[in-house]
Amino acid sequence: MFTGDPILQADPAKVLRLRRARTFATSLLVIVTLLYVLALRLDHLHPAMGYVAAFSEAAMIGALADWFAVVALFRYPMGVPIPHTAIIPRNKNRIADNLGAFIETHFLQPEQLLARIDAFDPARRLSIWLARPGAKRELTEQAAYFLKFVLGTLDDPRLAAIARELVLKALGTADFAGSAATLIKVLREDGRHQQVLDGVLRVLLGKLEDPKTQVWLSGLLAKEFDVLRWVALDEAGGRYLARKLVTAAMLELDHALVQPDHMLRHAFDDQLRQLASDLAEDPALREKVQTWRDMLITAPALHDKLDGLWRSLLDGLQNDLTHENSQIRSRVGAAIKQLGLRLHEDQAFAEWLNQQIRDFAARSIIRYRSEIGRFIADQLKAWDNRVLVARLELNVGVDLQFIRVNGTLVGGAVGLLIYSVRHVFGF
Repeated sequence: MFTGDPILQADPAKVLRLRRARTFATSLLVIVTLLYVLALRLDHLHPAMGYVAAFSEAAMIGALADWFAVVALFRYPMGVPIPHTAIIPRNKNRIADNLGAFIETHFLQPEQLLARIDAFDPARRLSIWLARPGAKRELTEQAAYFLKFVLGTLDDPRLAAIARELVLKALGTADFAGSAATLIKVLREDGRHQQVLDGVLRVLLGKLEDPKTQVWLSGLLAKEFDVLRWVALDEAGGRYLARKLVTAAMLELDHALVQPDHMLRHAFDDQLRQLASDLAEDPALREKVQTWRDMLITAPALHDKLDGLWRSLLDGLQNDLTHENSQIRSRVGAAIKQLGLRLHEDQAFAEWLNQQIRDFAARSIIRYRSEIGRFIADQLKAWDNRVLVARLELNVGVDLQFIRVNGTLVGGAVGLLIYSVRHVFGF
């Protein structure tokens, strides 16, 4: 009867115990039946046979009555649809609803769950576990295994496309002009724009000091003085003017670097202030920036770059996890070690962690207890009647068979007592 359900097949020991209990109860019924027949046939040989007959007759009645009661829980006795039999299959939906409501009401109450959490003290248990030798390595390996699984899941062209579309969608709604204006304002408020100017000035000074730059300037100036070509002074004049210009420019740049109030710094500050204002308020400039943004978003090169970044990110993380000196593993291990130390040394942190677990559990149980109750009820309702009966019999059937055994023995004892009283008082 249990061959059709893989869950029942997975526990052959329970099936064997049930079969033995059922065989024992049935064998006991057969024994008392044979004993009753034998007592009737040998009644004339000895008066004690009457006691034997009374015991076996009542034992048969008790055994049959309890057999009927046990069978009636699960199916129709001998296939006859007697009223109030096959109780569990016929009332499966009602039983399922009542069981779901019972569990919801009596097992999923926040007060009970919080009391168990307080008694369990998760922070202390976690601290003790983390202090165990090998716990950090074991937890690190589990975390690395989980990360590998997540990265393997993310390594899918469809997910890469989704990530790319999310980035493009975010870029498409971004206010580049407003963000640039805000960035400029922040730089100006902190004075960091002057640091940017310092860097630009140093680069210019370095370029002007480069002989190649000076040669290039000489040639450029020489082209502008065609009249000097007739007296062969174009090259010399270009070099002379280039040296003069470079010297003057370098001197002015040096002054700008050391003088906070230099006119170049004021001009740079004014230009940035005006640019920030235009980016925030000038419709034409804002429209131009948005046009640039839209062109950027539709550029195939950007799409390819985003796909490449996604691929590089996944490859980098996966390679690191498989490396002997993995940075991710090292950081995870350090974080686990730090957590264990803090749980052990910082009582306030341990209490905070326990409180967070309590709050999460309370919110979750309040929010989901009805769904849990309905889920249990729906699962029971979805079971096939035959499977439901088989599973219940497998788990409680042994005890029910001992009810049959007890009914046989108790029935026989009551029958023997009644017969003895009748014999004593001559009824």
